[in-house]
Amino acid sequence: MVNERISHQIGFNHLCDLPCIKLQFGNASAVISLYGGQVLSYVPKAEEEVLWLSPKATWHNNTPIRGGVPVCWPWFGPADSRLNPMQMSLPNHGVVRTMLWQLTEQRCNNKYTRVVLAVTVNGLPYHSDSVTLQLTVTLSDTLSIDIACADKLLQQVALHSYFNIPKLEQTLVQPLPQHYLDKVSGKSMMGTTTTAEFTSEVDRIYQQPADDIHIISANTRVHIKQHGHDATIVWNPWQDKSRHINDLADNNYLEFVCVETARLQLDTAAPLQLNQTLIADY
Repeated sequence: MVNERISHQIGFNHLCDLPCIKLQFGNASAVISLYGGQVLSYVPKAEEEVLWLSPKATWHNNTPIRGGVPVCWPWFGPADSRLNPMQMSLPNHGVVRTMLWQLTEQRCNNKYTRVVLAVTVNGLPYHSDSVTLQLTVTLSDTLSIDIACADKLLQQVALHSYFNIPKLEQTLVQPLPQHYLDKVSGKSMMGTTTTAEFTSEVDRIYQQPADDIHIISANTRVHIKQHGHDATIVWNPWQDKSRHINDLADNNYLEFVCVETARLQLDTAAPLQLNQTLIADY
């Protein structure tokens, strides 16, 4: 008999006082932090963690949690001038990563376990009305993460997923467009392959990527299905940058890669709906 369950818990891993929700579907589980509306764990079967959480992650003092699947909204990275017309000092990756989200809906049946969270932002630097963002997490034989906003406004969004990997030097992300923006050099690049490998710092924006991408590392494989996107970001800070990031240990860069599903266009004010679905093959 399938075991479907939704439960509230305080704490996850070393974040001992963090308010969380745990989803269970058969042998699979997922943990979501109400702080940031952030999926922290996806275990498709016993002891096989797909996502990575920094051992130095914290959530107090308005600090975003490093790891899992952070929600970056309504801007990605530093706020574009169109989203910050007064040139205010604003946090990277938006404002909802350090807000408490509310559970608005939950459902269990023999096909899936699902929760819906929502957060309302009362005024943005470029939009004075309140705006509600909704996160839907569905656990079945896959993990599906949907982020949606019905308001018609300029907005960017990214699911900034950190994936747990056994061997960075054996890790590939594919297929990707050959053309990408290299944020390390600040240049537009044309690669020779459709595969990203990790032999130095990688920080790339791939525009118009495929709907299906694979992370292959040693004996693991994660299939990422994405919809509503116009970009995929691939990131690993490498050794030097890791040493200067407070919530990373020096060698943590060997343990994860970020493959992020994003919508980055700012040409048109529009509602958004973005999906990233994870299928693990261990």
